[in-house]
Amino acid sequence: MTLDAIALHSINPWEVSFLREEVGGYFAHGVDLEPGSIVLDVGANVGVFSAAVYERLDGEVRIYAFEPLPPLHETLDRNGREFFGGRLTALPFGLADAEAELDFSYFPAATIFSSSTRDEGNVEAERRRVTAGIVEMIRAGGLGPALRRVPAPVLRGIVGRKLRVMRELETHRVRVRPLSPVLDEQGIDRIDLLKIDVEGAELAVLRGVEDRHWPLVRQAVVEVEGWERTHESVRDVFAARGFTVEAEQNPVQRAADIGMVFARR
Repeated sequence: MTLDAIALHSINPWEVSFLREEVGGYFAHGVDLEPGSIVLDVGANVGVFSAAVYERLDGEVRIYAFEPLPPLHETLDRNGREFFGGRLTALPFGLADAEAELDFSYFPAATIFSSSTRDEGNVEAERRRVTAGIVEMIRAGGLGPALRRVPAPVLRGIVGRKLRVMRELETHRVRVRPLSPVLDEQGIDRIDLLKIDVEGAELAVLRGVEDRHWPLVRQAVVEVEGWERTHESVRDVFAARGFTVEAEQNPVQRAADIGMVFARR
């Protein structure tokens, strides 16, 4: 099966294509799954990563997908009901270090940038950061060879104009919860892969795992925003609990100030 086998419902079809390009990067540094795995997709959006896992394991998987923003959760839940054969549970809240309600900025035309850490005060800085990452991706050939020949200043102008949609935001009050009580409620007795992509709230998610639950986690992959500021702290969380940890940042990620942390038993 290929990732194109599931034609997911989406809010913006281009985002599904964009996220599909990223999926392979999660399965690196020895991270792998076997049939029968239990996977937590934290920051699921409409379920692209979940779909990749489902197809990779030919449907022999149990997925718990977390998405707190109502428009995204509605689409994720619909995808779960229609395409995952009862193997995906779409949970309508995010994860954090405490039970709370938070204001999330939601970008209808670019939902993948929605976050509790973005607001009207920093959205322009965030738009510049995202622009830099996309320009570097294009210059690396990520959107085909023709665009690689376009001068960088021109690319920045084009991408920057496209990302003006980030100025159009809605604020949603959403629920966040620590992971540990959710594991108890759902009866989850092991986690073969904990995938986290939460647009800057990575440490809060990890702090929501109580010591008694860390032995359940076999592997984790975390996309880290604010790389220079945060990635060592994320590494330390796993290293202190006996994981083998590797961090990776390619040139495209470096331009966007993000990177990946891989942790394995």
